[in-house]
Amino acid sequence: MKTFKFKISLFVLFAILSYACQNDSLNPIDEDSTPPGKVSDVVVEPGQGSARISYTLPNSSNLLYVKAVFEIKPGVKQEAKASYYKSFVVVEGFADTLVHDVTLYAVSRSEKLSEPVTVKVKPLPAPVYDVFNTLDISESFGGFLVKFNNPAANSLNVNSNIRIGVLRYDSLAKEWDQIDMHYSGLVDGKFSVRGLEAKKQKFGFFIKDRFDNVTDTLIREMTPIFEQQIDGSKIKHVKSGHPVPQVAPLPLDGSEVKHAEVYSSSWELPKLFNDVYGHSDGLHTKERFAQPIWITMDLGVTAKLSRYKWWQRLHTNGQDYFYSHGNPHQWEIWGTNNLSDPNSWVKLDARVLQKPSGLPVGILSNDDREIALAGHEFEFADHNTAVRYIAWKNIDSWASIEGTFGHLHMAELKLWGQIQ
Repeated sequence: MKTFKFKISLFVLFAILSYACQNDSLNPIDEDSTPPGKVSDVVVEPGQGSARISYTLPNSSNLLYVKAVFEIKPGVKQEAKASYYKSFVVVEGFADTLVHDVTLYAVSRSEKLSEPVTVKVKPLPAPVYDVFNTLDISESFGGFLVKFNNPAANSLNVNSNIRIGVLRYDSLAKEWDQIDMHYSGLVDGKFSVRGLEAKKQKFGFFIKDRFDNVTDTLIREMTPIFEQQIDGSKIKHVKSGHPVPQVAPLPLDGSEVKHAEVYSSSWELPKLFNDVYGHSDGLHTKERFAQPIWITMDLGVTAKLSRYKWWQRLHTNGQDYFYSHGNPHQWEIWGTNNLSDPNSWVKLDARVLQKPSGLPVGILSNDDREIALAGHEFEFADHNTAVRYIAWKNIDSWASIEGTFGHLHMAELKLWGQIQ
């Protein structure tokens, strides 16, 4: 009997679902077929690659939204919509400063269109052209550096997000190859292209936005500076037993700068050079050390160091560590060829890590995460002094900015230079 009832129940459920599916369709939310009145008192305010069109809404009880129909380039149609809560609509994606027709429709709840109202807009130059005009490109170690400004990123203009394409000319095939594409939504940005042969080459740079509007190509002929990567497997931890410079900044508690001790055998220095970028692998010092703390390394070779790149520890137990916890905030790198002489050390670089978004510790933007995942690259301020030993002087970490006690952890470190 129970089995029979169960079968009857399934049959009834199936019948109900079948009926519902047969009667399910995407109909307008209102069946009133009366078209709404049209918008009036239209005012156009040009923007960069865009325009803001203000208007007075019709006095129609069935009004749902206003739709703008336009072409950003011949044959490429776009639509923009604004609800009846707003009295303006923004049209964007224009690559030129020509006059464009924009047709406005008031749309009812039953998707009935009002009479059209056509206005003309003449947008200002798109943000990609401002970025293009600020490109600052310079030869560097193993490649080149690209710096740029994107003032439109200060606004809420979605069109301000840009991509910078990098091309290299293949003289044998007589064609251009794309070797990099850099995305950014930041006001001030920079990136590098590395791993290039130290010979004169021709490169091209262009800017593109999310509407595939693209600038002309800037052509530069450059010769990357020769460098080679220092073999991380040969880098050894030089632990306490040698004097270090006692120069400012010094610990706030009045003590001397000391050699940091590693957290455990699973967080020793070799983990910093093993090509593993996870959350539980890398260098980790003991906690609550008076900062600054000092980590000394034997490079295994003598080299003029050109640049370095390091990666933050990711997270642990689901807690995100980017720009927080023991990840470095301010540091210096020193070098010497004589460990027994504290006066022989030379400061090779000094940095403060800037959080791209400027948000408080613990709050991250997508740019923060993407830049941290890609690693932080810096050129040595002094790349002319050949050294055998270097020391990372960790002044403070993100969880202890300007604090007395703290610790250091990093996931990975890479070094480049010219081996002597």
